[in-house]
Amino acid sequence: MPTKLKGMTSLEIAIIVAIVLIIAVAVGWYLYTTFIAAAGGQPRLNIVSAELVGNELRLVVINPGPVDVEIRQIEIAGRVFDRLQTISVGGRADVTVTVTGVTAVPGTMLPGRVILSGGQSFPFSAVVKPSTSGGGSGGGGGSGSSS
Repeated sequence: MPTKLKGMTSLEIAIIVAIVLIIAVAVGWYLYTTFIAAAGGQPRLNIVSAELVGNELRLVVINPGPVDVEIRQIEIAGRVFDRLQTISVGGRADVTVTVTGVTAVPGTMLPGRVILSGGQSFPFSAVVKPSTSGGGSGGGGGSGSSS
């Protein structure tokens, strides 16, 4: 006696199609978000030098691209200072910030970071240099010989 082979009902087909569509949408969304994030440039910033002279923090920064960056804040020794400055792609900037409440011994280094408007941060170590204000010390600047 031959038995009848039963095919899939329309409900079973609908369930399989729904599962395949859910997987396809999930994979598509993952690929879309991954490649969109990679295609849009992430801001980068190179901090060439950082020094603290008296109460003035001096930074030299370069924006290697691929997008313009906007500096929002600068943090040094745990204190945050607002500083708005935009640096174009390939541009170099001298950033100067007057800091208050930060004391350090000349010859030491203070940790800090530059915070961009997008929230990205770039760390640096600032060299503490002696203050140049207050005049010079001693020495008349002659040859020192007398006859």
